[in-house]
Amino acid sequence: MMIEILAFAAVGILAGFSSGLLGIGGGVITVPCLVLILTALGFPKSGVMHVAVGTSLAAMVFNTLSASYTHYIKKGVLFSIVKPMFLGAVFGAIIGATVASFLSSHFLKLLFASFEIILGLRFLLPQKRVKKERALPSFWILSGISTCVTAISTVLGIGGGMINVPILTHFGLPIKKAIGTSSALSFLISFWGAISFLILGIHASNAPHSIGFLYIPAFLSISIVSFLVAPLGAHLAHHLHGKILQKIFGAVLIATGLIMMLKG
Repeated sequence: MMIEILAFAAVGILAGFSSGLLGIGGGVITVPCLVLILTALGFPKSGVMHVAVGTSLAAMVFNTLSASYTHYIKKGVLFSIVKPMFLGAVFGAIIGATVASFLSSHFLKLLFASFEIILGLRFLLPQKRVKKERALPSFWILSGISTCVTAISTVLGIGGGMINVPILTHFGLPIKKAIGTSSALSFLISFWGAISFLILGIHASNAPHSIGFLYIPAFLSISIVSFLVAPLGAHLAHHLHGKILQKIFGAVLIATGLIMMLKG
């Protein structure tokens, strides 16, 4: 059990640091790591992805809260965007968790891997520079975007940063403000997503030391450690050049996507 806890704590360090640094919630790190560890612990392959996703979302609640607060202190969170996207996060989480409960673990793995690789390439390939901020969409359009992003993110067990950051930079937000705002949005996504997965998994999973699709030892270890580490990544994000952050973001997505493909 001690080795198991240490392994989850190591995941928490990686997840928390990447959450603060990249505004991605840490799910792109947590999910593949949990799949590997839980499989090694003997979890059935037919349900390991669902447990990894549910546990990842629950653990992210704490590191995204920690990271977004640090970004808020540094004036990196735009509440004019966060507020209209709150409603969409609630509906999106319910939709995403419901859809995920009907998908096979193998399909979820392939979906997760493919999505990460595609978006990672988007950040690594040369992009046309946006020279000025574009007008943000209306309240209801932002809510609709939030619903779609949250639904997809909940299915994959991620904080939505790998979708929200490209969307926010598309509207001309500087990468650092996009990351800070994405951290706050990731908190909303992980919070409502975790609740939805917890409720839907109550009668679907009977794994030991679990409540629904939430594996308690992993949740506690990852959430505590990532909560403490996330501010370090957030502080570093405000001292690195924007282009460097984008390259790191893209590399992380592609690397984890390939790992999931190879292990799928």
